Amino acid sequence: MDDFRMGRDNVPSRSGSKARSFGRSRSPVRRKGNNKKKKFRFFNKKWILLVLLTTVLLVVGGCSAVLMSAPTYKSMDEVIKDMKKTSVVMDTNGKEAMKLGGENLEYVKLEDVKSKELPEAFVKVEDERFYEHNGVDYWGLGRAVVKNIIALGKAEGASTITMQVARNTILDSRKKTYTRKLREIGVAVNLDRKFKKEKILEVYLNYIDFGNGVKGIKMAAKIYFGKDITKEKLEPQEIAMLAGMPKAPYGYDPYKYPEKAKQRRNVVLMKMAEDSTRPPIITEKEKEQAQKTPLGVDKKYLAEHLKSNSYSAYKAYMMDEVEKRYPQISQKELVNGGYKVYTALDPKAQESAQKAVKNDEYYQGHEELDAGLTMMDPRKGEVVAVGGGRNYLPGYKLRATENHQPGSTIKPITVYSPLIQEEGYNEHYPVKDEPIRIGEWEPKNYTGQFYGTIPMQEMVEKSLNASTVRLLKEQVGLSTAAKYGEKAGLKLEEKDSKSYAALALGGLTKGVDTVQMAQAYSALANNGANIQAHTVRKIVGPNGEELTPKTKPKKNRVYSKKTAYYMTRMLESVVQEGTGVNAQLPGGRPVAGKTGTTQNSKEAWFVGYTPQYVTAVTVFKTKENEDLQLTGGSYPAKMFKQVMADALNGKKAIPFKNPGVPEPQPPFELKPVSDLSGSFDGNGAVNLKWTDYANRVKYRVQRSEDQSDWQDIGETEKGSFSDSNIKVPESNALEDFFGGKSKKYYYRVIAVDTQAEGDDPAEAKPSNVVGVTVAKKSEEEPPDEERGDEEGDEHPGEEQQPGEDQRSEDQDPSTPLPGDEGTGNQEPGNEQGNQGDENGNGNQGNNEGDENDDGDGGFFG
Repeated sequence: MDDFRMGRDNVPSRSGSKARSFGRSRSPVRRKGNNKKKKFRFFNKKWILLVLLTTVLLVVGGCSAVLMSAPTYKSMDEVIKDMKKTSVVMDTNGKEAMKLGGENLEYVKLEDVKSKELPEAFVKVEDERFYEHNGVDYWGLGRAVVKNIIALGKAEGASTITMQVARNTILDSRKKTYTRKLREIGVAVNLDRKFKKEKILEVYLNYIDFGNGVKGIKMAAKIYFGKDITKEKLEPQEIAMLAGMPKAPYGYDPYKYPEKAKQRRNVVLMKMAEDSTRPPIITEKEKEQAQKTPLGVDKKYLAEHLKSNSYSAYKAYMMDEVEKRYPQISQKELVNGGYKVYTALDPKAQESAQKAVKNDEYYQGHEELDAGLTMMDPRKGEVVAVGGGRNYLPGYKLRATENHQPGSTIKPITVYSPLIQEEGYNEHYPVKDEPIRIGEWEPKNYTGQFYGTIPMQEMVEKSLNASTVRLLKEQVGLSTAAKYGEKAGLKLEEKDSKSYAALALGGLTKGVDTVQMAQAYSALANNGANIQAHTVRKIVGPNGEELTPKTKPKKNRVYSKKTAYYMTRMLESVVQEGTGVNAQLPGGRPVAGKTGTTQNSKEAWFVGYTPQYVTAVTVFKTKENEDLQLTGGSYPAKMFKQVMADALNGKKAIPFKNPGVPEPQPPFELKPVSDLSGSFDGNGAVNLKWTDYANRVKYRVQRSEDQSDWQDIGETEKGSFSDSNIKVPESNALEDFFGGKSKKYYYRVIAVDTQAEGDDPAEAKPSNVVGVTVAKKSEEEPPDEERGDEEGDEHPGEEQQPGEDQRSEDQDPSTPLPGDEGTGNQEPGNEQGNQGDENGNGNQGNNEGDENDDGDGGFFG
């Protein structure tokens, strides 16, 4: 082995000979003795050394340039000024609406903090060598760089307290790059040289983010424990919870994620008891005792100490959206990173929404009521306002995104619109409102009565349950209803998709929130298409670069334009004449909407829209009160009216326009011909006429000589027929002198529906009967023409002479004679008019009750 390691001139003969032989065979190297030139080696030791040295110098030079470019501070006031910079939210007009951080901060000096263990706990958890390094922990930084190189990631980790202060002063870029890390290092070194460690720690503890719109340890102790750290000491478990939050202040929020917060707190308690670089702060026994305690937080402290504004609810909803659509930004970074978040926030609408849900007058003195609200622009899918709740504060439940059963507001989405889309229904179509039983369930109407066969419009106006369930069962079907509900944006459970109560009356397993309902109704307001609800238009970083979202709002075609228009017509009537009259907007502005009330009046809804905005409002009980009766036409409808009126104030009233589809027409109704007339032309033919009232109808013509033995003589698709297969009696001169011989034929027609399906009638009852006398007549006499008797006339032998009233005795005098305008259309029109009058009287009778009775009810009205 020693021989193997000898120098170049003393290589063992076997190894050396092999090496030389290998060299000769691979390249023609010439030796001096043989006058051969020596080959130039490009990658020799000197060259490699030169490259490495140059690279190191370039890296050092580059790093030095970056470090020297880092800002320097002459005073701590300059540092604090830069740390106060925060991200901002821009409204729909591109104006700054609010700041994302720093709204709730109270500065405290370290010498005024009663619990000296509090700052020490932060040092032990965040930066144990804080008092030993010069602002940068090079050992820790080196380990982090090696790990990141191995993981092919960016430089991150090993940030000291001083570097975290430095990071919050550099807002020109938040990307995780080595350049940014080097700038942090440069600022940190400068800060450590210029200022005392205690002052750096003080600034850090006062500007660190603790979630819920709070910065600094003083405000954090107040909103979580209700303690003023300048007057009271904190318990070890309280100190540990605060010291553990800077790592992920929104992920360890004890109000939203109590289990995660407790786990993090217990880890920090272990660190506090550890004897490592810093001595232990608590004993093992104290650690074990503290780990067994509850978190000790209470939301009442939020109400006592937080400063809130009208935009807080919108901000909370927006932050949740950013977390999903922009996962590359943590909420902590979003708040403190100097971003500009451009949103659809409408300041006027937002202020009105939050004011409305907090206004005690809308709850009529009932403390157990609360509300949530969402307003959207249906054309863009943008959320313009959010009503967080009656007592909403940051950290509280956002009532707008809290699930509740929707009651009858689900009907237009899952039953009525699919009925229009799939079955061709419209407001004129008859529906049966009669008792129905599905298993053991018998849905009832809110009024307790049934209305028989009525137009679909009346069913929608009165929000009838029995007829809605029947239509779902017999026409739409569960799978179709569920499909349309999900397409519209409702989140349904598997159980819901198989339940008539869920899809017809809104008895959903988990319910829906106001955002889902506003998005669903947006399809009706926007010609059948909706766009996924969102607040954020774009996010621009501190360096002016626009961030790319992981997902973009999806546009979805839910219904056809015709379906949306027909449904809107009926929902307009709900507000004008039905259960939603309390939602009528000032000045007669067009508005459509639907009420909803759930079982035992636990929740009430109103979802309505104009062409500009859709608003969903839910008012609900936070605790049981059987004496309190909620209806969708009362509390939520009035709240809807106020918010929409404020948001639309100053905007032009826009009507709901027909998007270029046929206006809804009454459904086809097979009916008997009522105006059959006939005449003999004197040349051997009887000509019949009547009104042809539909293209899908053909007519079977029958003839009889005694009105009992009827024979088919032909078919036609027109409103006329000529019968030439008749016998005209011959007469001699004497018979002519006495009037001649004559013969009488009787005719009737039967209307046949060529498109009849299922149980639909294929034939109408026979028409009125017309008798026509045929005879050879002199040229001076006009041909005989008669209008026959109605079917079933008790005097079949009587004849009517020309010029007399040709109506039968039991025929309505208002029935027009043959040839009058509108023949054949008047009678059905009168029948519909009478029905409408009866319905109108019924509506008046219902309206005599409580004006807040919205007609919803039954199982899930």
